[in-house]
Amino acid sequence: MANTEKLGAKKNAENEVNETFVSKSIEFYKKYENVIYGVLIAIIVIIGGIFALNKFYITPRNEKASAMIAKPIAMFSRGDSLSLVSALEGTEEDDGFLTIISDYKMTRTANTAKYYAGLCYLYQGNKEEALDYLKQFKKKEDVLWYAAQALIGDLYDEQGDETEAINYYKKAVKGEDPYFTPISLFKLGQMYERSENWKEALKCYQTIEKDFYDQYTSMGVDRYLERATLNAAK
Repeated sequence: MANTEKLGAKKNAENEVNETFVSKSIEFYKKYENVIYGVLIAIIVIIGGIFALNKFYITPRNEKASAMIAKPIAMFSRGDSLSLVSALEGTEEDDGFLTIISDYKMTRTANTAKYYAGLCYLYQGNKEEALDYLKQFKKKEDVLWYAAQALIGDLYDEQGDETEAINYYKKAVKGEDPYFTPISLFKLGQMYERSENWKEALKCYQTIEKDFYDQYTSMGVDRYLERATLNAAK
């Protein structure tokens, strides 16, 4: 009997708590009804605005920019100094990467143009501008993005900033490109060797051997793996 009374009292207490919660929720809703509606409407407007911006503005502009970037990429591919300038700055007939970046902001193509602009500056020997544009390049095209991280690592390495170089090589090695990834792993291993972090260097060389054996063989990584193995065991 006592247990039954206790259970009844417990249920009554739970019901009172639930009723209190519900009544307070209703009271809160009535008090702030206009504010709640205002927030919901604002959210709907923002979502609708983003959708409209993407469909009626960004997408058409990206399509236009995609057609335009073909010419500067073709000029860039020639590789000579005059073609690099034309690809970067444009010609009388065609816009270059810099114009696409400035005139077609927020588009995927403008992002791609930042990568190529960085390469143009790099090949011209303007490493500060190269670093700036490569760092602006966002991860929307994986293969190019990982390649860009490796190049940024190279530039920081040239500046003597080993910490930043390692940070960017670490990003680069997360790609799966059969060419760029093992090279980035090797460079990262070399950076670890400089600081005598032989265990981490060993991991890099082992990964090349395991996942990119053809590159491991052609790059002669075996002798670096052997050296890292000996030093890591000390």
